[in-house]
Amino acid sequence: MKPTDLPTEQQPVGEQLRQCRLEESLTLEDVAADTRISLANLRAIEAMEYEKLPADAFARGLIILYAQFLGQDGRGVADQFFSARNGGSKSPLPPMQQCRIEHSLRPSKLAEPTHFSSAAVAGVLLTLIVVSFTGFILYFSWNPLNLFTTQTLTPSSPASNAFHPADPSTSSGTQRASLSLQAVFSKDSRIVIALDSQPPLEQFYAKGSTMQWEAAQSIQLEFFQPDSVELQFNGESLPFPPNTEGRYLLRLPTTKAAP
Repeated sequence: MKPTDLPTEQQPVGEQLRQCRLEESLTLEDVAADTRISLANLRAIEAMEYEKLPADAFARGLIILYAQFLGQDGRGVADQFFSARNGGSKSPLPPMQQCRIEHSLRPSKLAEPTHFSSAAVAGVLLTLIVVSFTGFILYFSWNPLNLFTTQTLTPSSPASNAFHPADPSTSSGTQRASLSLQAVFSKDSRIVIALDSQPPLEQFYAKGSTMQWEAAQSIQLEFFQPDSVELQFNGESLPFPPNTEGRYLLRLPTTKAAP
């Protein structure tokens, strides 16, 4: 910006700075954007509101920077500003403090600190959590849905099949369960189960899960992939059913078909 001289009239320093700014067709927002001095401090300087300015050392640096931006003698303007506040007497700064001012008269150092909104911080943290969790799943090949399907989708034979001598519904000649089939799944498996005369039920079991079914007359299981489970029938190992026209169908007992 081309240097100019402050008006010669005995006007307050703040008013002189304001007139210089207006002559350059600048708003306070323009000055704040270029110098990084806050609007509140610029208004306080032009209005000579000393009590609204920060400590003298910092305020002096702001005044020098503002005046130099307008092409004025920054140090002379700052001396006039504080001389007016002190009733005409000049209050020189100690050499060490003056040296610090000289090294801090850059907009980057006088700029107010950058603030980040809480929403932005929360968004960054959420992104880091999602990325970390996704990386964990991909690295360990873990399916979180197994937590919900392993235990919540395991069927059991109807309560009426269980024999108990104290229960009148089971002690009046009803045959107690005589078939027991245990399965240990070596793969994530989808199967269809039919116990006695109950309608078939399709279920999903995760790898490593264990299930046991009991029935009075028949157990029928249909698998959709080979060698996906280890079976034990009434305490003895049972081979996996063979492939029959693309189906792996197990009927127990083997001597009669399921109803």
